[in-house]
Amino acid sequence: MSSPLNIRDIGQDRKAAIELEAKIKSTSIAEVVRGWIDAGIAKNRAERERAAWIVSAKEGIADEARHLDQNGPSLARFRRV
Repeated sequence: MSSPLNIRDIGQDRKAAIELEAKIKSTSIAEVVRGWIDAGIAKNRAERERAAWIVSAKEGIADEARHLDQNGPSLARFRRV
């Protein structure tokens, strides 16, 4: 579902800053804003993926700790015969 994005009342300071950024980059205001939105989405996605990886790693460490408590130290778990 697609809907138009129309930001109102962003303030004169923000509007001037966006216009200046577009002028410096020699591009349109819309292109500058799209770039910032894409960068924000990518950053948030990477942060979520990192958080999920940390949770998974903690679960793996907990699993290894339980195995160590139950079976003691052994490399046999990782050997393939």
